[in-house]
Amino acid sequence: MVVASSSTPSALTRVGAAAAGLALSVVVVLIALPNLRRPGWFNRDLIFWLPLTLLLITFAALCWWFALRGDRAESRAAIGATWKGGVWVGAASFALGFIGPFLIWPDSNLGPLLGILLTGPLGFVCGALGALGFQKLRASP
Repeated sequence: MVVASSSTPSALTRVGAAAAGLALSVVVVLIALPNLRRPGWFNRDLIFWLPLTLLLITFAALCWWFALRGDRAESRAAIGATWKGGVWVGAASFALGFIGPFLIWPDSNLGPLLGILLTGPLGFVCGALGALGFQKLRASP
């Protein structure tokens, strides 16, 4: 009987990541296509669907990256660092977007939506891309 090492992901784990990546990709298409087909999509409702779509694209890309390259230790380390960067920057920007409007407009009941719909998702995307870029700069000679 062959037992996989705990440091390498099993094939089932990578297949699950591929399934999650596929499901997230389908959701992105279902969100983006109707919005892109509407006339005037760029100047009206972009702020409502684009941050969520970018967040889901980032999640799907990370899932696909793990599914396709998760057997390599250096890829797993890069994937983990990318997730950490996204979570740290996303959590900080979510907190600022959630609490900031309470401090600026105490009577507003829509303030937390800034953190939920805009700064949190965009912070995760920027943090993940920043961590990936930092890794690429560190790895290049």
